[in-house]
Amino acid sequence: MELMYIDKSPRKYRAFPQHQHDFWEITINLIGSGTATIDGQEYPFQEGTIFCLGPGVTHGKVSDDGFIDGSLMLRDFVPFGSSDIYHFEDDANGAARHLFHLMFEIMMKDGPNAQAIIHSIGDAMYQMMIGWSLTGERNPAVERFQKTLLDNLSNSDFDISQEMKKTGYSLSYFRKLFKLTTGHSPLSYLNHMRIEYAKRQIQQYFEARPMKEIAFNSGFSDPYYFSRAFRQIAGVSPTGYGKALSRVKVQKIDYP
Repeated sequence: MELMYIDKSPRKYRAFPQHQHDFWEITINLIGSGTATIDGQEYPFQEGTIFCLGPGVTHGKVSDDGFIDGSLMLRDFVPFGSSDIYHFEDDANGAARHLFHLMFEIMMKDGPNAQAIIHSIGDAMYQMMIGWSLTGERNPAVERFQKTLLDNLSNSDFDISQEMKKTGYSLSYFRKLFKLTTGHSPLSYLNHMRIEYAKRQIQQYFEARPMKEIAFNSGFSDPYYFSRAFRQIAGVSPTGYGKALSRVKVQKIDYP
């Protein structure tokens, strides 16, 4: 996609009248909640609600307490399907909002290579929305819990059952909900992330740091459990994984 320009509401609006453009627009609601009317249909919006609207689509918003939008005006936009209206919700990390704020800040500072950087960030946001369009229904509770798991990646004292109780769901129901959304149980999802992190640690520190330390840094207080989990997920022991990496060497090429 090619960005034409970036805009942000200068103040809170309680209403913005119906209007349309002859180009694609992505709006990201940054502050407030209310109702958007798009081509005659009403959509509730909140912080993090994203609309991708094609040329000629009429749209406006109302809010009791006011709202602030960020907007990306686009040309050469390739839609995610056959529609000219797309509706997403930002993830639990606020990734789309962070990317927008970064683009807006870079635009305002107008430093060296600003336009190229802005376009690269815009492409990252576009790829993220493609991912959302392919995953189907997303669950905010699951996304928040995924963030909690990531935040506790190296915390060997993390009690996953106690954390699941904070979601407001029963443990059995939340496990089913999480697996339906991600394909893994919460514990399996956490272990897969921890083993992937351990692989990166082994790649950097094999034979430089004890495997027990790598296990602990990856969230495993029990090195034997770490070894079993690693073998189950990676198909090889942690030491075997490290030795296999050490045998891979870059061959020196002698030029004539």
